[in-house]
Amino acid sequence: MQFRDTKHEEIFNELCEKMRYSDTYHQSLAYLIALDSVCREHISEIFNVDEDGIEPSCINRAWQTSTSRRTTRLAFNLWNGTTADITSDGEEYNSNLYAVDEIFCCEYAPYYWQSIKLRYPEYV
Repeated sequence: MQFRDTKHEEIFNELCEKMRYSDTYHQSLAYLIALDSVCREHISEIFNVDEDGIEPSCINRAWQTSTSRRTTRLAFNLWNGTTADITSDGEEYNSNLYAVDEIFCCEYAPYYWQSIKLRYPEYV
């Protein structure tokens, strides 16, 4: 598996140990959350380990950067196929920001591809 750096690998392994399951959904989510330094700082705001679920409203948090938003959107899409963002009022709307050309246009593209391989190993 390709990791960006040792911190990425370390946080990925720690998060996988905390997660309820070790399936492809959880592994790809953990891989992406551990990839981005901003996401690493806010793991509990992105994924609730106790409830075993994503926190969609985190996409609007002030700490999000353009790259961490891309990372979060891909993580959520691989988790449950979501293509919806949440407004500050809590309303869901379909967002074109989940499109491949919007997500993959950054330096993390090779790692994003790795997360897809984790999620869909049967096609690799």
